[in-house]
Amino acid sequence: MSELAFPLMPATLDLMYWPLLLVGAYLLGAVPFSQLIAKARGRDLRSVGTGNIGAGNLSRLFGWQWGLIAALLDAAKGFLPVFIAQRMGLGPGAAGLAGVAAVVGHSWSIFMRGRAGRGLATSAGMLLALNPVLLVWVGGWALVGRRFGSGFGGFLGWALLPIVAAAMGRPGTESFLLLLLTFVLMARRAQGNHDSEPGMRPAMERIIYDTDKVVQEFPRAGHDPLAP
Repeated sequence: MSELAFPLMPATLDLMYWPLLLVGAYLLGAVPFSQLIAKARGRDLRSVGTGNIGAGNLSRLFGWQWGLIAALLDAAKGFLPVFIAQRMGLGPGAAGLAGVAAVVGHSWSIFMRGRAGRGLATSAGMLLALNPVLLVWVGGWALVGRRFGSGFGGFLGWALLPIVAAAMGRPGTESFLLLLLTFVLMARRAQGNHDSEPGMRPAMERIIYDTDKVVQEFPRAGHDPLAP
């Protein structure tokens, strides 16, 4: 079987191990490092700040140092499955799918019984292993977003990512995986938190601006993206 005919299926790995690779990537991605750090310090990220299980909310509670540690751990969750898959001889489509599985795990963690973080740090780790140039693209939009709104900048960076990959002449399988990754990230944004306002319009606002309901403990947090 060629990768062209079956773009997401590995050509050099026995198919019986392929589900195990994806399940392992999901379970690794599902480890809620930010929540574990917060719990160790006596807090529950679901009930304070933005309510988001991610490094951004952890930073607001305990400082940027703890947020950086959590973000690096979350990035490693996306990097390692792709790196391992590449060492197994998988192409960009199959290796990238392992990274997407980790992002899904981070966003909808089985250990958190549902929604968790936004998946940006894990996605960044995936891009670092898959194609670091693309990480420069989304990182640049994150910097632009500091002036025009980081949620909106992130939306443009990730939404245009598959098009950028195709324009760079990257394999079609890679562009397809990045399109899938974008869908996962936007779906998580649209979902919001447990107490998010329902309806199509609020969901679209969350997709574009990555904002959500916060508690009074962080009154300025409503202007910040709920990431990673």
